[in-house]
Amino acid sequence: MRVLKFGGSSVADSEAIGRVAAIVARQPGATVVVVSALAGVTDALLLLADTAAAGGNCQPGLDALLQRHDAIAATISHPQRRQLAELSISGFADSARTTLRAIAADGRTHPALLDKLVAVGELWSSRLVDAAVSDAGVESHWVDARGVVKTDGRHQAASPDFEATVKCLDRLVRPWLARQRVVVLGGFIGSGPDGAPTTLGRGGSDYSATILGACLAADEIQIWTDVDGVLTADPRVVHDAQVLPVLSYEAAHTLARFGAKILHPRTMEPAAARGIPVRVLNSFRPDATGTRIGPAVIGGAAEASAASSRADIALVEIRLDHAPIEAGAIARVFGELHDAGIAVILAELCDGRLALAVDAAADLEPLQRRLSGHTTVQVTLGKSAVCVVAAPVAREARLVFDALTLLGTTPIHLMARPAGAATLGLVVDTADALMVVKQLHDGIVARPCSPAVQGVA
Repeated sequence: MRVLKFGGSSVADSEAIGRVAAIVARQPGATVVVVSALAGVTDALLLLADTAAAGGNCQPGLDALLQRHDAIAATISHPQRRQLAELSISGFADSARTTLRAIAADGRTHPALLDKLVAVGELWSSRLVDAAVSDAGVESHWVDARGVVKTDGRHQAASPDFEATVKCLDRLVRPWLARQRVVVLGGFIGSGPDGAPTTLGRGGSDYSATILGACLAADEIQIWTDVDGVLTADPRVVHDAQVLPVLSYEAAHTLARFGAKILHPRTMEPAAARGIPVRVLNSFRPDATGTRIGPAVIGGAAEASAASSRADIALVEIRLDHAPIEAGAIARVFGELHDAGIAVILAELCDGRLALAVDAAADLEPLQRRLSGHTTVQVTLGKSAVCVVAAPVAREARLVFDALTLLGTTPIHLMARPAGAATLGLVVDTADALMVVKQLHDGIVARPCSPAVQGVA
């Protein structure tokens, strides 16, 4: 049994959805298909929420989204399937309209209302994909993901409840898989203990796929996107970036955490826990080999290197009154971060200074207030996080030396080893980030032996 996830670009219009149906039709046996909202729809819904909160007119924007989905539904050839798709699209649009009225009445974009609103994007797209798959001659069944993926109650960044999800899958999905059907559902969305819609965070459809794959003990999870696989760097920064044929769970997680947009940062966790291989494939070129993600060594093939970066990073420097910082004080800081839902991308501790790289969008004021009195907290914006994963074992011991030699006079605000000896993470000024990625890629990733090492005793 396989789980196939298709991103927004893979379901952007009727032609793209037709390609998805053809890919699904080639899969043998029972299959679960997880789909994102159509490209741009989640952003459009969030914009409508802002408009509603500001007292603006949302109807034209919602009508445009409805027309876009109706146009795709009109291409379904089977009359009954087309009618069911159109009715579903209209019903979900009514739900969105009601939610927008609630946002307008509240005058603010409350997280619970936002989750309820953006869930409509995946509900629309999954209904269309289900109809298209059935139209292609494949027996499929649509399932509302809100009734299957169970989470905690944290809106916009929910965590899965695996035990509850397994029970829902046993009841709502496994019977269809036992009949060799294709089950289609939306990614990114679930529901909390109270039944209210929740979401797994932006890009969470990847995470949905691996949650479902782990709970169903799938043989393989496929992430279908619009590139040939995971690349050695962002091709917009490094034009000769290459596809990585294999990648370890750990490396894939690190690259995603540091900005590689091909995967959601938490995607690897459920798959790695169950040892389920993940393949990243191109829905526009379905015969391309793609990238296979699994244990550190797959089939004896050596893993290649890669570099990635993410902007909009805040550097948080915490200084305690006494050095060295006691373990209990550090635990208290990380506990506060966890309770606030703030993920730490990189951390460095030296004497009385704890430096952290976090998402700049995080609300850090409550953290600063709670830590005041016995600490000094300084927040600096305008930073970026960069990482290089250097797989060849021979280079691990010299990775820091090689990287610092290549970067020369570039200011570095934080440096740490986030995932073992073969990985280096840096915080740099955003103005320098793309140059740093290119230098690390060209000097370490793309060459068997970096220029920094050559000629050095």
